[in-house]
Amino acid sequence: MRAAPLALLALLLAPSPRLAAAEAPAPSNAPTPWPPRYANAPEELVPFRRVEPYQRYFTEPLPFYGPGRDYPDPPGLKTLRVGLLAPSPASSDAFRGAMMRKSVEMAIDEANASAKPGELPFELVVREDSLLWGSAANILVDLAFTDECLAVVGSIDSTATHVALRVALKAEIFIVNTGSCDQTVTETSIPWLLRTWPDDRQHGYRLAELVVKEQGHRRIAILRTNDRNGRVGVKTFVDSVRRLGHPVLQEMRFLPGAKSFDTQVARIKAAEPDAVVLWGEPEDAGRAAAALRKGGVTVPLYGPERLFGSAFLAAAGQAAEGMTITYPFDPTRTDEAWTGFVERFRKRYATAPEAFAAYAYDGTRILLDAIRTGGPNRFRIRDAIAAVRRYEGVTGTMVFDPTFNNLAPLRIARVKGSAFHFEKAPAGGK
Repeated sequence: MRAAPLALLALLLAPSPRLAAAEAPAPSNAPTPWPPRYANAPEELVPFRRVEPYQRYFTEPLPFYGPGRDYPDPPGLKTLRVGLLAPSPASSDAFRGAMMRKSVEMAIDEANASAKPGELPFELVVREDSLLWGSAANILVDLAFTDECLAVVGSIDSTATHVALRVALKAEIFIVNTGSCDQTVTETSIPWLLRTWPDDRQHGYRLAELVVKEQGHRRIAILRTNDRNGRVGVKTFVDSVRRLGHPVLQEMRFLPGAKSFDTQVARIKAAEPDAVVLWGEPEDAGRAAAALRKGGVTVPLYGPERLFGSAFLAAAGQAAEGMTITYPFDPTRTDEAWTGFVERFRKRYATAPEAFAAYAYDGTRILLDAIRTGGPNRFRIRDAIAAVRRYEGVTGTMVFDPTFNNLAPLRIARVKGSAFHFEKAPAGGK
């Protein structure tokens, strides 16, 4: 009689080592075993870890059983078209979208320059999303059928990505996502999307370990944006610190673009926290940090990768000092893969790349390699991308789980002297 309730919990349950070996064997071509627990969750943060579930999900690669691999190549092809679903220039993702587009263009130009004789060149087709909810669906239809693209890169906005993914399932066209942070994007059981960007679940796990286990905080408050990114983003962190025995004391929200935080600061101060986690757009979080300091909240501040960069530092001012964030990789690395990418990007665009540019470049290269491998056939392209277990890119080593989600280890950065400084990488890390 308990089987049905447990089945509802199975999505969140991680396999024991015995079941991991039985149900999720690593492919023979995988350089390293897949993580023993779903989403590579630290063992003590696994929900209901002492319960044996009726069934476990996300332990094997998402399959595609449909026809299409033997379809003939489209006649008269002169180029191999790749679509880009870019965010609206009027959205909060405009800067990130510009970075993404630059890297996609650069990756395609470099691939064309190194093409072998007789290989068709790649052609980029760009379509921009609008601020109208659901518009990504129509745009993906255009990319798939009007523009006849073989695959798509995009988008950054998580809601747009969710909408586009449903169309990808029906249109049978693969999406390489390089910027969405929503942990639920790859939990749809739709085998037509791979994500290079480490999602908010990874940041939640790492922040929980950092705040509670490494820094020893026991009284934690959250100040976050009142939108889907904030609500979904903090969920893993909230669940994780509770499992570590120190549930969040106070979770206060503010509207995107807020200028005043008086009520939120007063309530957080009254809770007497010893740490505050900020979650939102960098300018908003920066103003929130300044308001906390002005209101007399002097405890350490933490946050995810979105707070990295000059926008947060400018908005926060002196309040940014000591701020600690998680970040997908170390942009101060000196290995050739990263420095070469930075040099080429600077030479081409007269500006430095950042994470959204780097992951867009890596994602595009994965996609272009798959097109060369599979040919102008969407189904074989899907198979080639789904076979990627590990990828060495400009961002470092990416390891993809059975849902095609990047589980690369995160880095820690702190603000010192009005600049972010990264901690030394662990042994063997990049």
